[in-house]
Amino acid sequence: MTKLISKVVEVDSDKESLLKAIYKAKTWETISPVKKITVEFLAPNVFRSDIIDEVDIVKIPIEMSGEMVMEDKGEIPDKGRLIELNVRNNKDVRELEARLRIKAISPTKSKVGVFVHNFKLASDFLNMIGDASELILRTKISEILRNLETHCRTKGINDLLQ
Repeated sequence: MTKLISKVVEVDSDKESLLKAIYKAKTWETISPVKKITVEFLAPNVFRSDIIDEVDIVKIPIEMSGEMVMEDKGEIPDKGRLIELNVRNNKDVRELEARLRIKAISPTKSKVGVFVHNFKLASDFLNMIGDASELILRTKISEILRNLETHCRTKGINDLLQ
């Protein structure tokens, strides 16, 4: 499976705490690089988000709602924990297939990777932003991972687990 987007960072957190944090609304609200986001978990592995943002590249305001399903595929030896990500009930994003991988590299550090394999926008949204969609997604994923890295370094992962 080819990767459309592949981003990896090292964070100052043990793997188990990081895994717990991704299932907390506070984590997503803290690390999301958007003007405003509210997150609500509808099930232990499904969250709904409402986002208000502006795409810097083309200066287009965006309001988006949808759900992200996180399916834990378990530990894969030498690769870490694999979680598949899919969107649903989003009028702007028709398909998003991605993987989140978390691997311990020491007792206090982990690698976090996001790998997007399929990304298709609805035609109305695509018409509005044109060919910039992959660049916008790539930029947002980079910012999410950078925000996670910074938060873990400055405030620690436990701040997100409360």
